[in-house]
Amino acid sequence: MAGIVSRLPFPLSGRTATASSSFGMDGVQYAYALGGMPWLTAISDERTLTRAGAASKKDQVDQQQIPGEQSLAGWWLRSQMSFIGGAGLLYQDPSSDNQYAIRYGDSVGVNPWINGELTLLRETSQRIADGTSDKHLLVGWNDGTDRYWSAVGNVLKSDTGAATTTITWGGANAIRSLAADGTNYYAADNVGVYKGAGNGAGTKLWNTGSTSTVVRWVKGRLMAGIGAAVYELVGGAPPTLPTAKFTHLNASWTWTDIAEGTNAIYASGYAGSQSDIYKFVLDTSGTVPTLASGGVLAAQLPRGEVVYSMTTYLGAFVGIGTSRGFRVGEINDNGDLNYGPLLIENALGVKAVAAYDRFFFVGATNAIASASGLYRVDLGQPIQDNGGSPSVRYAYATDLQSKQTGEVCSATNFGNSDRMVFGVVGQGSYLESASSLEASGYLRTGRVRYNTLEPKIYKFVSVKTPNSLMGSVGVSVLDPGGADTTIITVAEGSSLAIQDVIMAAPASAVEWVQLKLTLTRSSTDTSQGGEVNGWQLKAMPGAVRQRILTIPFLCFDLEADRSGQKIGYEGRSLARLEAFEQIFARGDAVSLQDLKNDTSSLVVIDDYRFEQKAEPGSNLSTTGGVLWVELRTIADVITT
Repeated sequence: MAGIVSRLPFPLSGRTATASSSFGMDGVQYAYALGGMPWLTAISDERTLTRAGAASKKDQVDQQQIPGEQSLAGWWLRSQMSFIGGAGLLYQDPSSDNQYAIRYGDSVGVNPWINGELTLLRETSQRIADGTSDKHLLVGWNDGTDRYWSAVGNVLKSDTGAATTTITWGGANAIRSLAADGTNYYAADNVGVYKGAGNGAGTKLWNTGSTSTVVRWVKGRLMAGIGAAVYELVGGAPPTLPTAKFTHLNASWTWTDIAEGTNAIYASGYAGSQSDIYKFVLDTSGTVPTLASGGVLAAQLPRGEVVYSMTTYLGAFVGIGTSRGFRVGEINDNGDLNYGPLLIENALGVKAVAAYDRFFFVGATNAIASASGLYRVDLGQPIQDNGGSPSVRYAYATDLQSKQTGEVCSATNFGNSDRMVFGVVGQGSYLESASSLEASGYLRTGRVRYNTLEPKIYKFVSVKTPNSLMGSVGVSVLDPGGADTTIITVAEGSSLAIQDVIMAAPASAVEWVQLKLTLTRSSTDTSQGGEVNGWQLKAMPGAVRQRILTIPFLCFDLEADRSGQKIGYEGRSLARLEAFEQIFARGDAVSLQDLKNDTSSLVVIDDYRFEQKAEPGSNLSTTGGVLWVELRTIADVITT
């Protein structure tokens, strides 16, 4: 037995490099080599070599409660029929909470907030131009006509969207803060706080004596943060300030905003890298609620993150604009604030927050195609459970645009309407149109990769639009190489359906693609535009298709090659079979060499069987048999 072992072609145990090595011809004219182990062929009329394609998809059962695209045979499908989950999705892959079905990558100028409809947003127009570096402060109001007050530098105006009125507000210095109680405005500069009714002249109510001043009308009273102190501006001996309700221990503290909750008033501020929100509790034991003295810490921001703006809404939510972006918080039963992670990140900060209907409108400084405008956050559409407090994240997307750069420093409702106004430093105020839509807008889906890194061949795209399309809808595809290739554009009035349109790009199999859906406004009616109700992609696996090879090999003690040269010894067939079985047991890929045609490929041994029986013929002994090997290729055939 020792002699037999010494004549084996390679070691019998361990995971060695021999399994994937190549065989070099040494005089015997072998037909094949598998894992470096040479074999003579047993191919004959009775024993044929077969080549066949391997299945590229496995059978599966859909066990989900609601059948979906995964239930269908044939194509790999991905579709979307609602966009109400907003932006921020990287991959359009299935998830346990089905976010991929309602979210997308990003958008500019489109409205995703109606289920099953993607339409254009309304455009804005510049109303009060401003070329200074002063903040543009805005507060909406209505006296039977929708309006807003606008303060820039030392100028206060009122604008109806059709005409502006300059107001003699009482001061002469730059207005630092602007507030209103519904019919009266309160403008504060470094000298005092001035009050006026509507478009009327203002008079000084209180002294300030500080450039660091913020005033807000909350809980039926005027509150002010002046220097490091917080005041309730009632009583006392005006214009001398009343006794402060709270003075921060750090004399360098600056108050940035004031908002109201159900049973408390909140004030945000900072000193250096530390920023906090304090609450002032209302004492409701008397006939008229009074504000208790002393501020209590309600929330603390991460060090280095400063609160710039704050708005509470519906007694339950608080929108917090910071130096890093925007957070949504909730007011708990104790009146404390529990805020979530950064929902929107903006390195330039968020200095404006307003609310209407179910939405927060948030300043988007240089964040919409590198220009400024507003984000919109849908408080009625939770998209993710954080497992913390608050327990959800909310859908958001970019919204109104100025198409100009500059800090968005304020936002407000336009009177009692559903229109918004926002101010951009150095540009002016921008009013949302009552009906006219943006000239164009687009949405980019998440990356469609079918939840696998394997390459795919993307073949067809379908986009559902209304039968009577106003404006146009264009479809293009973005690939990992950065190309943006137009697929089809359907013009206004066209009856053409975007149904299984052949995708001319990408030209080869890729890991993922994104769709870009571009909507344009009608050329005859500016209140109408393109609309998308859903999209679908069809793809196929793009990996190199595998082949199944079934080859019979001779495995006898004594054999002869095609030139008649005899090889072998007693016990050879068993030793070779055991050596082969160890290669098979390892399960690793091995090299298959076709020595006659001088080609090779990388294969996996899927199965084998050994048949032993008496074989007639002078070139074979009766010890041994035929080894049938089923191989699956995993790499293209290459020339050696």
